[in-house]
Amino acid sequence: MRRPHARGFTLIELLVTIAIAVLLGLVAVPDLVSMMDSGKTSVLVNQFPQDVAWARNQAVAGQSTVSIALSDNGCNWSTSVVSADGTSNPADAEHSMSSTQFTSDYPGVSCSISGAPVSGTLAFDSQGFITDGAGGNPVSPTIVLQDAHGQSWTLQVLASGSVLVNANTAS
Repeated sequence: MRRPHARGFTLIELLVTIAIAVLLGLVAVPDLVSMMDSGKTSVLVNQFPQDVAWARNQAVAGQSTVSIALSDNGCNWSTSVVSADGTSNPADAEHSMSSTQFTSDYPGVSCSISGAPVSGTLAFDSQGFITDGAGGNPVSPTIVLQDAHGQSWTLQVLASGSVLVNANTAS
């Protein structure tokens, strides 16, 4: 009598398959990590223009002054609304970025700012234009964000309150 032929995989076949899977994983994981970090940074890049638009809308709708205080080279900001009687009411954290939140949510991201007023404060007047908050001089700062993998974004804040975002890959 003949024994039926055993079905299944040999140990060698299993080891070769596992080795190929490991090699494919080693190639894919660094790209996946880089893609996740760039995705997190793009969330930050999109949040700043949204907060600037919110501040501009609050200034125009409320006929009041709304300011955005930039710190740590533009990586952190806080918004506040100055009411008609001159009192400053800080906005909720939804329209600000604290240094603690920035450090924990965006590790490896660096920022630089140019063209900002000495005070670091952008003030929206009741017509929605950005001034330096002190002498009423128009300002147009540029913020450059760069992640740990070389991806960089340029944010140009116009005196009209618009933010232009230009994504570039650093070489």
